Amino acid sequence: MKFALTVTTAFGLALAAAATFAPEAHAQQVLKIAHILPAGDPRDLGARKVEELVEANASCEMDVQVYPAGQLGMFKDINEGVQFGSIEVSVMPASYIVGTEPLFGVFDLPFFWPGDSEKLRALHQGPAMEKLGESLAKHNMVLLDVWHTGYKQWTGNKPLNTLGQYDGLVSRVMPSPVLAEQQKALGLTPVTMPFPETYSALQSGAIDAQENPNPTSWNMKFHEVQSHLTMTNHGTLDQVILINKPFWEGLSPECKAAIEEALPAASEVTFTETMKQEEEAMADFKANGLTIVELSDDERAALRDAILPKVREFYIESTGDEGKAIVEAFEAEMND
Repeated sequence: MKFALTVTTAFGLALAAAATFAPEAHAQQVLKIAHILPAGDPRDLGARKVEELVEANASCEMDVQVYPAGQLGMFKDINEGVQFGSIEVSVMPASYIVGTEPLFGVFDLPFFWPGDSEKLRALHQGPAMEKLGESLAKHNMVLLDVWHTGYKQWTGNKPLNTLGQYDGLVSRVMPSPVLAEQQKALGLTPVTMPFPETYSALQSGAIDAQENPNPTSWNMKFHEVQSHLTMTNHGTLDQVILINKPFWEGLSPECKAAIEEALPAASEVTFTETMKQEEEAMADFKANGLTIVELSDDERAALRDAILPKVREFYIESTGDEGKAIVEAFEAEMND
C-alpha cells in the first residue's frame, strides 16, 4: 500500500512537471481594443471589423475584444493602459495623445489639412505620417493606422461664420494645447472637460459652443441643446490606432500580418460609415429645426488667415525643430 502511494505520487509529479515544461502551443492571445464612443459609432464599427477579420484568420489564434463607451476608462486611462500594457489597442482622436507626445498636436492645426477626404487619407499612409509615428517608440507605443472620421464643424446658438461671432463665447476643448490656442485665436474661452459632460454643459449654458464632425455631434445629441450648426470644415477628428509596443513586438509574424491585413478594411468601414452618418445627421438636424450656416469662400479664407498662422507658429515654438520638420513634411506632401 505504501509502495502504491509512492508510485502514484511519483507519477503525479511527473505529469505536473511535464505540464509545467510543455509549450503552450495553443494558448490564445487576447487583444483588447478600447475607445469611448457608443457602440455603433463609425470607429466602433471599424474596431469590430478588426475583430472579425483577425479572428477569422486561421494563421493567428487570437481573441479580439472590443470595449466601447469608456468601458475600460476614459481617454487618459486608455492611453496609459496602452502605454503600460494593460490594454493592447486604442482608438482615439490624436488630440488625446498630445499630452504623451506633443508632436501629435499637428493633427489639431486648423484649416491645414486637405478638404478632399481622399487626399487626406493618402496623407495618413505617407512618409510624413510614418515619421510622426516614430516619435511614439519612446512611449512604448506603435502607430498602426489613422482612420478618418470627418471634418469638424462648430455648433452654437448663433451663426459662427465670422471671427467676431466667436468673441467672448466659452467652448469645450480637448486636452490639446494646439486646440486651446486655436480657440483663443478665434476669441473663445476654452474649457477642458470630459467628453460625456459636454451635453449637460451645453444644456445648462456652462459652455456656449463645441467643435466636432457631424456624426459625432449627432451621436452625442448635441443638436438637442444647440440651435445652429456652422459648416466651417476647419479641422479633422481623425483617429490614431495605437498598440502597446512590447505586445506588438512579441506577436508572431502571422498575427502581426493578420492585424496589418485587417486595418485597411477597418479604415474603409469607418470612413464609409462616417459618410453615411454624415448624411443621416444632416437630414436629422434639418428635420429637428437646426439652423445650418454655410460659409462663403471669403468667410472661410478670413477665418483661416486669422488663426492658422498663429496656431502653426505656436505648434512649432512648442515642439521645436522636430515639430517644424513634421509640419514641413506634411506641407511638402500636400504641395506635391
